[in-house]
Amino acid sequence: MVLKQTMAMLVDAYRELNAKKMFWITLVLSALVVIAIACVGINDKGITVLWWTFPVDVFNATIVSPAFFYKLIFINFGFKVWLTWAATILALVSTASLIPDFVAGGSIDLVLSKPIGRLRLFLTKYATGLLFVALQVSVFAAASFLVIGIRGGAWEPRIFLAIPLVVLFFSFLYCVCALIGLRTRSTIAALLLTLLFWLLVFIVHASEQSVLLFKLNAEDRVASIETKAGPLADSVAKQRAAIQKLSDVPADETPEARLERESQLVTAQASLSGLELRQQTSTSSLKEYQSSERFLGRLYAGIFALKTVLPKTSETMGILENSLTSLDEVAKLRKAEEERREERRAQRRGSDARPPNRTGDSERDSGEFSSAVAERQQEIIRSRSIWWILGTSLAFEAVVLAVACTIFARRDF
Repeated sequence: MVLKQTMAMLVDAYRELNAKKMFWITLVLSALVVIAIACVGINDKGITVLWWTFPVDVFNATIVSPAFFYKLIFINFGFKVWLTWAATILALVSTASLIPDFVAGGSIDLVLSKPIGRLRLFLTKYATGLLFVALQVSVFAAASFLVIGIRGGAWEPRIFLAIPLVVLFFSFLYCVCALIGLRTRSTIAALLLTLLFWLLVFIVHASEQSVLLFKLNAEDRVASIETKAGPLADSVAKQRAAIQKLSDVPADETPEARLERESQLVTAQASLSGLELRQQTSTSSLKEYQSSERFLGRLYAGIFALKTVLPKTSETMGILENSLTSLDEVAKLRKAEEERREERRAQRRGSDARPPNRTGDSERDSGEFSSAVAERQQEIIRSRSIWWILGTSLAFEAVVLAVACTIFARRDF
């Protein structure tokens, strides 16, 4: 009896969504995205679109395998752009009215007159919105699986991880939408405030990523300066000892020897001045970076604590990327891109003397982050536990749903 009632409510809610035609519009758009991905290929010269070839230095079959290329397209275009943003917004637009229309109209009076628990009624309506997304993502994942297998030669069943991950990602937003819709009984308010909440989560995520990068850069600079401080201090001490030795006047010094000694003394003093200036600059820079390191450490701790409380939308979607691609593949592609940039710079200067991947002091002083810092940031992000990502996010969703269920159970309609 309970199962039949629940299935009847799911079918009724699905018919309501289907009547709006948004399900089929989204499905058609998903098909167009998959067809667009299938039209793109890769060969030894570069990227192909249907029968046209566009030469690209980095993206060609000699550096990037077809399987990895299609994984990148699926992740960066199909997953990150279509499923994460466009399809999610369409799904919110489609499902945002489920709860407000249900509690604002007279349909709830008819349903509540039947022997159906309020908690089950609300959660069934909530599950209908998630079912809408699950069906859409299932079709898209199946089509992408076939495209990557046929065109890329890699049959990746891990692509179907997109189904639970996208549903979870959407549920973190939809629980907020359901709560706001229940409180305001307004579809527009629920949709707009949910989008604002999504923007807040994105800002916190972007801030955490940026502060982490600056924090790691400050730590790297401090370590680099401290490593050079010892040899520099030794050089200063040796130069002072040499000056002291040259300052001693031998008893039998000839005029020629005196001129030679004084010339060496002037040179040594000038060298000492330069070393002391470098030492002072190094000490000043060390204090600045140590101060920045402490400040950024405290700032990062605060942002990370706030992020822990909020749902991890970006990290949830990043689980699939980490599953399909390895750090070695990403590092190989990044290395190839850096080599091509260095070659183009050398060609513009008319010289190929500069070796690729050079990380000199001038580059570090220009304010750019070293590749080691960027790689360290990616390692930290990838090392975050799935249990932390999903566990804290599901805890947030559980709290929001508990509040919504309490309101729904106690309100007089």
